[in-house]
Amino acid sequence: MMNLPRSFNRALLFVALGALPGSMAPAAQPREIGGSKQLFIDEEMVQTVSEVQFTLNPARRAERVLHAIDPWASAGLGFVNVIQEGDDFRMWYEVWTYVEQIPGHWMSRLCYAVSRDGIHWTKPRLGQVEFEGSKNNNIIALGHRGYVHGHHVFIDSHANSPAEKYKMVFGDFYRVASRGPYPSISGAVSPDGINWTSVDTPDGIIMPGDTDTQNVAFYDPNIKKYVAYVRSNCWQRDESGKRIGRPSRRVARAESDDFRRFPQVSRKQADDWRPLPGLSEILAEDEQDPGGKWGSGIYTSAATIYPYAPGVYLFFPTLMRYDTGECTIQLATSRDGIHVQRRFHQSYVPPNPNAKRLGKQLAYSGYMGPGMVRVADQLWMYGCEDDVPHDEPWYGKRTPSGIHRYVQRLDGFISLDARDKLGTVTTKSFVLRGKNVEVNADADLAQSASKGSMLAVEVLGIDGDVLAESNPIRSDGVAHRPPWKKGKDLSALIDRPVQLRFTMRYAKLYAFQIVDVPDNE
Repeated sequence: MMNLPRSFNRALLFVALGALPGSMAPAAQPREIGGSKQLFIDEEMVQTVSEVQFTLNPARRAERVLHAIDPWASAGLGFVNVIQEGDDFRMWYEVWTYVEQIPGHWMSRLCYAVSRDGIHWTKPRLGQVEFEGSKNNNIIALGHRGYVHGHHVFIDSHANSPAEKYKMVFGDFYRVASRGPYPSISGAVSPDGINWTSVDTPDGIIMPGDTDTQNVAFYDPNIKKYVAYVRSNCWQRDESGKRIGRPSRRVARAESDDFRRFPQVSRKQADDWRPLPGLSEILAEDEQDPGGKWGSGIYTSAATIYPYAPGVYLFFPTLMRYDTGECTIQLATSRDGIHVQRRFHQSYVPPNPNAKRLGKQLAYSGYMGPGMVRVADQLWMYGCEDDVPHDEPWYGKRTPSGIHRYVQRLDGFISLDARDKLGTVTTKSFVLRGKNVEVNADADLAQSASKGSMLAVEVLGIDGDVLAESNPIRSDGVAHRPPWKKGKDLSALIDRPVQLRFTMRYAKLYAFQIVDVPDNE
């Protein structure tokens, strides 16, 4: 056997890995994905594609689970978020009340509901707040004069004490019809999600900022910090700083080691509308939105760490059209919570098909709540819908609004789709650590008997050779295990760098996962 210099062997290895001639730089190292699920929401795990395209899969509008029927919800319902703990679904939601003693004034309060099935909800009488002479209601005692707006409740996995298991960000001010100062974003803690205490900072404030929205905060285990997604208002200005055009609502991000002390940006009046210094803007309108840049605004973020696959952050921003007042829920994605991609400039939640038009305005506003719960192979999300345009002068009137449930397939937000032409998707290389592949795919979309649906999987070596090949899948499922033509599993390939190649027709590919990974991996 010829004895070649070690440097020559390294050069051969670089060429085998696909390095560019002349550079002799190694290609990207195969990834270590272990048994982590890989979602096809973007190009993160995609090397090449042919005859397939990324496709948005809108959520299904289910039923309205809460209506504004209580006396303390005389002006309608507002922002919501839902958490599932054990067998219980727990909901925190806003109610709007018209203050008759002061014409034109209205305020929101925070209420609580619980359910065993996520559809039928009960409102426990908490006995905390007096309303019209009685504490027989589900209003939570919190906020100055009982006012809470734009709340988000989360369970803190990093809490130092059981007394702070639950945390909340909210707006603590008494809202009036005329625009005024938006003082601060406040924080609260609770041992049970029902009995709340404002944090021990001056006035319970965790950061100044705009609260006429649903701000979001949570502990991010990926960076071991608390993060907040907040309103960032700004106004189109000329070079001298003078206002021109129109204002815009956007979303910015902050992070902190301490939930009580986010960056202390300067206080400001709402009508100043300047970007918040010290925060990073992560969501804004763009030229592909109705009216172009400055023609729309991002009203909320509904920022969520996806719990069923690592390194996936989901956002469900409401895009507000300034020309019609229509507010529709869209989808945006990120791998780090900072760099956010809004690939599809269309509704993720279809607007109410029965919404009426008032001149140019569509009588519909939708706001997704942060978070989601898994029920079997579905994801359930909850949001508030108003049957009026955003700028409709409804203050003091009963607004036809309610809390809705939306349904999505597990991992099903975005897919790679093939139609009648045979398409392929080849992943980036990774080290195989398990014996089997599971695929979330719908291979049952055929519209022609002569060209039926199919999805087949090949395992490729780093030189492109086919190491294993499956028989076609021809059905819909969230955890297909492709039947291999040779051998019962991929045991012989464990610890080798590989790629997967999916060949598909009339099919949707959502995700894949390496399974049967040894515990020590």
